[in-house]
Amino acid sequence: MVELENKVIKMNTKLLDSLVEIIHSLTEDEQKTLLEKLLNSVPNEQAEKSPLTDLENESFVGMWQDREELANSSQWVRQLRRQEWGG
Repeated sequence: MVELENKVIKMNTKLLDSLVEIIHSLTEDEQKTLLEKLLNSVPNEQAEKSPLTDLENESFVGMWQDREELANSSQWVRQLRRQEWGG
């Protein structure tokens, strides 16, 4: 299970890095257009109908609190990136 989670994390990280790279390659006008589309991607009606959830009572909150390697998530991500891509 942990191995699968690690693969998913690697895939998500690579995807996000690729998206960031693509966004940075866009012109300023293209970036503005993308931002407008993202901000308008959820219709206001739908957003108003979706009830806000009390996140503190969700079962996933705190599920990794006992994982020592995740105590400092920023450090953990940096270390993971170094292992995968060097540097």
